Amino acid sequence: MKPDPASPGHALHALFVGVDSGARAAIAPLAQRCGRELYEVSSAAAESAVYWSRAIGAEAPALLVVGTSDSVKGRRIEAAARRAANRAGVPIVAIEDFPGNYYDVDGGAATAVVVENRAAGELCTRRLGSRTPPIAVVAAARYDLYRSRLDALRRHTAQQWALRKAGAPTVLWAGQPETEDCMRTLAVLLPVLHRLGVEVAFKAHPRDVGYTAGLYRDAFEAAGVRYCDATAASVDEALGAAPHLVVTQFSSVAIEAGFFGIPSLWILLPDAGGARLEQKKGYAVPPLVLAGGALTVRNTGDLAATLDHALHDETARVNLMRCFDDYFAVRQCAAMSLLRTVAAYAISE
Repeated sequence: MKPDPASPGHALHALFVGVDSGARAAIAPLAQRCGRELYEVSSAAAESAVYWSRAIGAEAPALLVVGTSDSVKGRRIEAAARRAANRAGVPIVAIEDFPGNYYDVDGGAATAVVVENRAAGELCTRRLGSRTPPIAVVAAARYDLYRSRLDALRRHTAQQWALRKAGAPTVLWAGQPETEDCMRTLAVLLPVLHRLGVEVAFKAHPRDVGYTAGLYRDAFEAAGVRYCDATAASVDEALGAAPHLVVTQFSSVAIEAGFFGIPSLWILLPDAGGARLEQKKGYAVPPLVLAGGALTVRNTGDLAATLDHALHDETARVNLMRCFDDYFAVRQCAAMSLLRTVAAYAISE
């Protein structure tokens, strides 16, 4: 893509590198503002320092803008790019796609890390201590497409709910890559859904090997829960079907659901999603939950009551959405603020 001279970002000559889908989504709005594509990362060579040294030598960027993937492959690639940029004297700005995702790289520390709000910045500082880069707070630009369509998305959801008012409530289950955590969580969730008469659409994570093995189909059928497989659907398609609630461990689909006006319940059992969240992100309760923008369950004894509350207490559901809106600044697009923030770290030409 050629830079657009009319774009405010056309003068920012940066290299944009992200691997996992969330990391790419976090930096793509900025790349688009600059008329750039995300750099090629599909080659096996992208995990090597030589690959990125050559890329930086050929591009001579004023800045490396990098994602914060949490897969092993994603981190290897992004770390190699960060080390090469550091050796070449190119500033590095990391854009976090989920609180806790920024990671330290020996020889590739970021010049700055962009986080979605102050709470995410405090998490980063607590986790990394003296190794924390300078922190910039900018609302997540990856959700600007939803912000720009907010009223239409929520109107559609409300219309769908009104049409199905007399029917059974529906839930979208959004999975994580770790099959064992998902299966453990579903083992306690499915009996409750069955008792409540809830219909389920499930969306397995694209890196979840248990899905191709048919484990989820078997689990839903054994529990007697009415379900449909939404794994192949896009996020917009799955949420456009207007489930009454998204249930997850900590999938970003639950965040995207909020822009559709759909509340979320995060099940963080100590021997499944809770432990995994602590391991991956460095905290036990997501900041969105602490801000009142989502519900959580951390032990099995609370699940039935909390799920019933999330589905049927309209006052609570409205309050969840109000807190969600405050947390994600849903009325304010963020890409221009992100561009101004990131451009300040670029090498002056």
